[in-house]
Amino acid sequence: MKKYQLNAIKAPGIDEMMYFRNNSTDFSTFKYVFHDQEYHLPKLTFDPRWIIDGGANVGYSSVFFAEQFPQAKVIAVESDPTNIEVMEKNIAPYHQIEALHSGLWNKNTYLRVKDVGLGEWGMMVEETEQNEPGSFKAVTIESILADYGIDEIDILKLNIEGAEKELFSQGYENWLDKVKIVIIELHDRMKPGCSKAFYKAIKPYDFSSFKRGANVILYKKGCFIRKR
Repeated sequence: MKKYQLNAIKAPGIDEMMYFRNNSTDFSTFKYVFHDQEYHLPKLTFDPRWIIDGGANVGYSSVFFAEQFPQAKVIAVESDPTNIEVMEKNIAPYHQIEALHSGLWNKNTYLRVKDVGLGEWGMMVEETEQNEPGSFKAVTIESILADYGIDEIDILKLNIEGAEKELFSQGYENWLDKVKIVIIELHDRMKPGCSKAFYKAIKPYDFSSFKRGANVILYKKGCFIRKR
């Protein structure tokens, strides 16, 4: 495993120190989350209880959600072992964040991380056999709901580097109607067909949407307080 020097940094308005690797994409991710506020939402009409952070990277987005919604349980799903090592350090002060070392997929199978040359920000996963080097068990959103006893996902954030194509190709019927808000970055540039699968899947559901930076935000009626 490649070794990095860890550097400490403070995010605006947050007491805890965050950590990033030198010569990596971590600082760009830090800026994306804490300075560009890409995951900021309008004022909610409810207090989130369950947040799934799909593609948690080194934990910045999970910390952002934990700071915004301290009453919520955040499940941080990340597949890349090098990211997980840093993520564990970043989320350590937050008892409400639980790390899940896996990758989101649409069925029970095994995955492995694939380096497509985009650094820690662009690691993809692909299906593989259980006995292949580097393989790990995939996790489905349906299984997360069952394992944690979740009846409703308040916020589902997905930045999963193309795996959204598989996630919204099958099995989504078992969980999509249980989600209040979806924040998703689509990666057609990495895997053609992501947007097509996503928009086809959500069509029968009663979501409104808007864009914020690189993200599409879906929400059910009544989630946000309207400005007068």
